[in-house]
Amino acid sequence: MSKPVVFISRDWVSDVMAEAISALDCEIVRGPALEGAGFVAYDRADYERLFGNADVVFAGLNALIDRSVMEAAPRLRAIMAPAIGVENIDVDAATELGIVVGHGATPENFLGMAEATVLFIAALSMQLRFKERLLAENAPRPAELTARAVRGRTVGLIGMGRIARGVVKRLQGWQTEICYFDPYVPQDKAPAGVKKVELDELLRDSDFVSVHVTITGESRDLLGERELRLMKPSAYLINTSRGAAVDEAALYRVLKEHAIAGAAIDVFVQEPLPADSPLREFVGADNVILTPHMIGHTKDVMDSLPAAAVENVRRVLEGEPPLYTKNPEVIERWKERLQRIG
Repeated sequence: MSKPVVFISRDWVSDVMAEAISALDCEIVRGPALEGAGFVAYDRADYERLFGNADVVFAGLNALIDRSVMEAAPRLRAIMAPAIGVENIDVDAATELGIVVGHGATPENFLGMAEATVLFIAALSMQLRFKERLLAENAPRPAELTARAVRGRTVGLIGMGRIARGVVKRLQGWQTEICYFDPYVPQDKAPAGVKKVELDELLRDSDFVSVHVTITGESRDLLGERELRLMKPSAYLINTSRGAAVDEAALYRVLKEHAIAGAAIDVFVQEPLPADSPLREFVGADNVILTPHMIGHTKDVMDSLPAAAVENVRRVLEGEPPLYTKNPEVIERWKERLQRIG
């Protein structure tokens, strides 16, 4: 009986995973290196060689896995992503075709991002960058202090997934008011003490607006010029989710005009942030923190991902759902697909 085939794309994350997955009793097929910004598609002329016998496709960070790839893989059981994000995978198409999508949603991953979000909130509120600059310049303390405590402020969370829930839990004891906007999470499914509101209300009332969404047709450019200008002049924006959720040109304008107090941004539409991006004007600014999509990345996270990848693949090859499943609603259809594949 032939061994199951696992296709693994080639980038720095999936290279680490490949070594771990190779310990399983399977045949590994490696994809060619992909060059270019954003999500890059494989040459269709290579589909048969790369995906024709694949039982599992393990997609790295920039490998585009769309419906055409899935349809070229008649034995495909699952698509795996190494980390939480699956924007490079057409999850809707996978669900329709009965293919399960697994990812690296380990506690170290999403709780690390929750910690990083609270870090940003505190650093902005206490004006960490400004105070560092005073010491660096040997400047005197200002006569009037403008930093504020997080205590007594309102934190607005856009999205109520695992990371946002981690933020809520970590803010317990900080004596904050917390509200959220998420059309898919009703009030009775939210953490205790957190109030569901409409987006405009959240933007108007919050002292900190923190974005926690994946990118869909609804969430792309969710915060544009109108939405950002609904925020209070004393409010801060935090985005540790996906750059495409915020209109970067509009963000540049509101920061330049001091329409909001500042921002902490870890994610951008194009990564790494282009050298000519207007947002780079704020590097080193007292009220803006820009980091290269790694604020929540730790050794703990990187140590957890290979083990999760192996477990996800192992379970699928044994006919079980992945340990971390992005589209759990597909499971019954997936079982039917497995029976058809044989």
